[in-house]
Amino acid sequence: MPRDPAVEDLLAEHADEVVATAQRLRDVLLDAHPDLAEKARTGWHSINYRHPRAGFVCALFPYADRVDLVFEHGVQLPDPDGRLTGTTRQVRTLRCPADADIEREVVTEFLDAAVELRSGRD
Repeated sequence: MPRDPAVEDLLAEHADEVVATAQRLRDVLLDAHPDLAEKARTGWHSINYRHPRAGFVCALFPYADRVDLVFEHGVQLPDPDGRLTGTTRQVRTLRCPADADIEREVVTEFLDAAVELRSGRD
């Protein structure tokens, strides 16, 4: 699926470091699952990702100093190293500081698990 050009407008108000982090995360997500549909949601100030079988699986939320990768059903994802944060009944977040490297393998493992989890739903 092609990238949503509206994402550039959504990211335009952010510092270069945040934009770069968001772009790296976009690359990881779309490289790992090219069939994801990317959609900028200005009301939520997020970049959402929908899988053809799994439905909505995750979103990027850019902030002043980081980008949060939020998994819609993150509470159900395996997280033996405790990398995901959150206390709600459903979502979990992988925080990505703007100045930190993206751990491509970690992001891909969580994304793979999220897609697999939701692909088997009724």
